[in-house]
This record gives sequence, C-alpha cells and structure tokens, in this order.
Amino acid sequence: MRRLNPWLIVLFVLALFLMFSQSSNMTRVSVNYNEFKSLLERGQVERVIIRENNAEVTLKAPTKVAVNGPRGASQIERENFSVRLPGSAATPDSTLINQLEARNVNYRFEAPSQWLGILLNFLPIILLFGMMYFFFMRAQGGQNGVMQFGQSKAKKYGKENRVQTKFTDVAGHEEAKKELIEVVDFLKNPGKYHQIGAEIPKGVLLVGPPGTGKTLLARAIAGEADVPFFSVSASEFMEMFVGVGASRVRTLFEDARKSAPAIMFIDEIDSIGRKRGAGIGGGHDEREQTLNQILSEMDGFDKASNVIVLGATNRPDVLDPALLRPGRFDRQVTIDLPNLKEREAILKVHLRNKPMADGVDVNEVAKSTPYFSGADLKNVTNEAALEAARLSKTQIDMSDFYRALDKITLGLENSSLTISDAEKKAIAYHEAGHAVTAAVIPGSDKLQKVSIIPRGRALGAAFYLPEEQVLMSKERLENQLVVALGGRAAEEVFMGNVTSGAADDFRKATNIARKMVLEWGMGDNFKNMALVTDSGPVFLGEDMTKPKAFSEHTSQLVDEDIKRILNRAFERAREIVSEYRVAMNEVAEALLSQELITGDVVRDAVARVGGAAQPMPQTTA
Repeated sequence: MRRLNPWLIVLFVLALFLMFSQSSNMTRVSVNYNEFKSLLERGQVERVIIRENNAEVTLKAPTKVAVNGPRGASQIERENFSVRLPGSAATPDSTLINQLEARNVNYRFEAPSQWLGILLNFLPIILLFGMMYFFFMRAQGGQNGVMQFGQSKAKKYGKENRVQTKFTDVAGHEEAKKELIEVVDFLKNPGKYHQIGAEIPKGVLLVGPPGTGKTLLARAIAGEADVPFFSVSASEFMEMFVGVGASRVRTLFEDARKSAPAIMFIDEIDSIGRKRGAGIGGGHDEREQTLNQILSEMDGFDKASNVIVLGATNRPDVLDPALLRPGRFDRQVTIDLPNLKEREAILKVHLRNKPMADGVDVNEVAKSTPYFSGADLKNVTNEAALEAARLSKTQIDMSDFYRALDKITLGLENSSLTISDAEKKAIAYHEAGHAVTAAVIPGSDKLQKVSIIPRGRALGAAFYLPEEQVLMSKERLENQLVVALGGRAAEEVFMGNVTSGAADDFRKATNIARKMVLEWGMGDNFKNMALVTDSGPVFLGEDMTKPKAFSEHTSQLVDEDIKRILNRAFERAREIVSEYRVAMNEVAEALLSQELITGDVVRDAVARVGGAAQPMPQTTA
C-alpha cells in the first residue's frame, strides 16, 4: 500500500482550514455603522468584541437589521453580526466606549490572530508551489521523484519475483542458445573457468531483426542462471535534465555489483549507444554523457565481479565502435529469422494451449510463412484463433490459418469496393500473367493460389510457397523478374492497354535489378564488382557526409544495366504469356467466375497447352 505524500496532507489541511474560516465569515452578516449605533441607542446590544477596526456584535434578542447584500439593501432577522468601526484620524468615534458603558454593554478588546493573517496571505503561494510539486511528481512517475532523478529505473527480478522462462520455452535458435548456455554456466560455476585462467565475458550483444526473440532469450538466461536480473530499456536513461542519464547508469551498475553474480539487460541499446559525433550539428550532450558512463562502467569491472551485461539491438551498424570492442561487448550473438524447422517448432509452442482440428498441418503453415519472425508467427496463431472464434468454431482448422495469412499479408477483405467489369477483367489477366509465368518457368516458387478478391490496397494477388535458399543464383533472380513483370506483359497482350496495377510489381523488380548491379556484380558493365558497400538503412548524419561512391558516368552505366535486365525479363514474360495464350484465357475465366483458384488449376491449364518457355536471351558485355 502506497504511503500518502506528507506535502499533500499539509495542503489538504490548509485547504480545510481556509474553507472553514471562509465559511464562518460567510455566516456572519455585516451591517453598516449607523445601523449599529441605532441598535445601541435602543438598548438592544448585549455584547461587543472589538478586534482593531472590526467588532462582533451580539444582540439581546433576534432583531431585524438592515444589511447590504449582492441584491441591494434588505431587512433580515439576526442575533449577531459584524460591523467595521471608524478608526482613521479623519473619522474617529471617541464616544463609542462611553455609550457602551452607559448602556451596560459587555465589551472587551481582543488582538487579531497574526497566524491567521499570515496563513491567509501566504496560502495562495503555498497552494501554487504545492500544485507545481504535485504535477512534477506525476511527470517523474511517482513520489520522491525530486530525490530520485539519478536513480536507476531498472526492474529487478530476484527470489521474490523470479524469472520463470527457460531455454526449453524458446523454440529454435539452437546455435544462439549453445553460445548463451556458456554464459549461464559461468555464473553457476565460476571456479571452473577461473582456475584455468579464463575471464568472464563483460558483455553479450544480441543482434537480430525485430521480433526474433532477443528479449525472450535474455529472460531465458536469467531464468536458467537463477541470479538477480536487472532489466531496463536504454531510453529510460535519458531525461530532460543533463547528467541524469549518467547518474542512472552509475546507480544501475552499483546495484548490480552489490547483487553479484547478476545479469544486467539493456534493451534497444542503440538509442544511447549510437556513434558519437555522427549527428547533424554535433551529438546530443546528454546522450553522449550517458554512453561515456556506460563505456567507463563496463571497462571498469573487476574480474571477480560476476556481472554480465546483455544488450539487444536490431541496428548494430549504428553502435559506437568503443562499445563493441573486446572488454565491453565481447560477443555478438546473431538471432536470425527462423528457418522452416524452427518456424514449425515456434508454431507448436504457440499452439500448445489452443484446440486444434485433426486436419491441421503445422508443417504446411510453416511453409506458408517464409521470412516470418517469432512475433509474426505468434500473431498468425492468434489471428487464426480469432477467425475460428468469429465463426463460432470450437477448434481451429486449416481454413482459419489461410484466412489469417491472407489478412496479415494483404489486409482485410475489401468487399465494399466497387469494380467495373472491364477493371475486373484487367485484374484477372494481370494475376493470370503472374500465375502462368510462375507455372511455366522451371525452378520458380510453387504457386499456391491466385485471387482477385480485393484485400487492403491489393486488388488481386498470387500466393507462392518459396523455397528458402541461402544463395540466390543469377538465373533464379532473372526468373523472379519474369514472374514479377508477367502481370504487365499480360495487360499489354490481352487488354491492349496498361493500368496502374503493376506499380508494386515495378518497385519489387527494380529493387532486385538494382541489387544485382550494385551489390552482386551481375550487371553487363560491372561484372564482379560491388558499387555499394553498405546496403543497410541510412544513418542520418554519417551517411549524408560520405562522398559519392561513383561518378556521374558510372551512374549512367548502372542505369543502363538495370534497364537492360528489366527489359530482357519483360520481353521473356511477354513471349511466355503469348505462347500460353490458351492457358491464360482459361485461368482468367476461372478467376472471373470463382475469384479464387488453387495453383493446381493453373498448372493443369499450362500442362494441357504443352510447349516450353524460351530461355532468357543472353547478351555479351
């Protein structure tokens, strides 16, 4: 139970005091001095208490008195009231005391309360500071924030709230787990390593795309090692006041040393670990001070401290080199996207507590989700469960997974979109162009289904089951370009005009062709040569100051190579859809009537036509 802030209690008491004092003043009616003198002369006054220029008057019996209110003068019946006495040199009343004594009125003098006046004078200022303090505490996330600016915000997991995650809860990433098991073993059995002269790694950096399980692996390390685990996001070090980040780093490392052996996990470390001096207009002083403090603390570890720093990032290219050198983050463990076997294992983990129908093929779902991360696979299983619940099913079947994949990859079905017959025919031939070229070209990704049902921004789509390959051959890349441009080729051949529906196809094809020339040395003018050394995301500031990689003439030759590759692929796609005209018409008519067909329908149509696609024409440089 949280304790009440003492300042809030003081403010509450002062507010009550002011409220009651004001309420007592409001219940006391004030009359003018002439009315008071008239009552005194008639002998109706019983007692008078005088405080400087004010007097509280008590009458012998309730009497109607004339008062001035917000609505004007009125007569009300009162037994007591207050009156302001003439006390200035210009309007004295020296006869008042004699008149009081002559009529046997009980009167006395009292000194006004000085504390009351002081409080009433300073209460607005106190309330103002109290409100500023209250909102300041709220901005700091809790009470005592003024004294805890430099305190670490890391959450500590220990014996009371032990981390329950184990390596068995992490599917896939077998190589990464083998590397991290050694770290756990060192924390459990440090003597085995010390006796042979081995030193504990100061830090381990987990690197990988978003959603691959870096944070999950860090929690598994904490659960396996059974030691205090400090978890903090790197952005929590930063504050609006300079120096706070460095102070929080010092506090975090001190707490970890006191709890050694311990693990310290800093998530998204790239937010404070970026290269120094790479920003536009110079680096941010607060961020660089925080980074400098982390560098100092990690390098200052004692050999016997038994504290390991875990870091996680998906942008290792922007980290400061001093952070990555041996002695700080000694190891980098890459957490890649899961392969087919790992995806199947991850899906089984997420489907453990879900009722599954007998016909569900987890391997088929894994094949349908290439390049999906662990987080993406969890989302697939959840969306499939939602699809089943939406139809009031008690078990999840394959149709729910297919609908979930369509929803995730393309978006919601846009049934309200109005499409004319001519546009629908163009869409059907466009998708038939993709499908037929994929079915004809040997070694292409297996076609799963073709649809002209609008989803999201896509008016139609062809779904494939790609074969995962580590290396991409030039022939396979050229085949991908033919399939990508098959839609536009079909529009030209069968519709006589072209539409804007191939915009996304052009973006994908141009991106592949550009990489073939700039990175993979597959251009006619630039064979065995890479013109771009870093294809990662732009690091603002550093990349803007880099000199141009090549001249204008070279840029022109690069554009010629890209254009030549795309033109060859388009001509080949045009020849294929022309040769397989009968299959194209059959597939397009099936799409117009059914809107969704399987890949077997396309392959059967191509097989009935027969023939062979012309090979990609070769040119000499």
